Amino acid sequence: MRFADLTVDLAARQVYRGTRLVDLTAREFDLLTLFMHHPGQVLTRDIIYQNVWGFDFDGESNLVEVYVRYLRQKLEAGGEPRLVQTVRGVGYVLRQG
Repeated sequence: MRFADLTVDLAARQVYRGTRLVDLTAREFDLLTLFMHHPGQVLTRDIIYQNVWGFDFDGESNLVEVYVRYLRQKLEAGGEPRLVQTVRGVGYVLRQG
């Protein structure tokens, strides 16, 4: 799967940002592949919880925010532009600029 300079090899469970290998945990990889399957589509916290963790959002957990932050830190470690964007009050979306 490809989006911008991001490449995800589902079979090998490897992620590249350009030529840089990005080391992700299993949960971070699952979160990224959810975004990669829905580029440009805003994903609510409920959708993310159900698809990545397999349970309903309880309204008080910041688990999604924490994992999005981890994912961003790793994807942007080489100074690359942000791809996982926040849509205030709604959720997150994979898009350029």
